[in-house]
Order: sequence, then structure tokens, then C-alpha cells
Amino acid sequence: MKLLGLVLAGLVLMSVMAIGCERTAHNRYREMTYRRVVDSDVLGMQDDMDTLILLTERPSHLSTWYNN
Repeated sequence: MKLLGLVLAGLVLMSVMAIGCERTAHNRYREMTYRRVVDSDVLGMQDDMDTLILLTERPSHLSTWYNN
């Protein structure tokens, strides 16, 4: 009886390990979503820096806001 219990426990352990090792479609979808979020965050930071630079820019004769 002990041997049967050990064999069954081994089979369950092996099946759990085998299921956890393969990549599923959900994992690929989650990775794709994470990559898209990181890319949009990087673009957002670039936009924020561009806005900050444009806000601190002093008007000059090259600026479109320069009064003639």
C-alpha cells in the first residue's frame, strides 16, 4: 500500500511539473501585453520630456510664438 501511494504521488508530481513547463497561449498573450505597456510607457516619458523642454523654451525669433 505504501508503494502504491509513493507511485501515485510520483505520478502526480511528474504531471504537475510537466504541465508547468510548457508555454501556453495565455502566457504569450500576457507577455505581449506587458511588452505593449512598457513600450507605451517609454513613449509617454519621451512625450513628457519633449513637453517639458518646450515649456521651458524661451521665445526667440525662430519660435512660432514670437511677436513680430
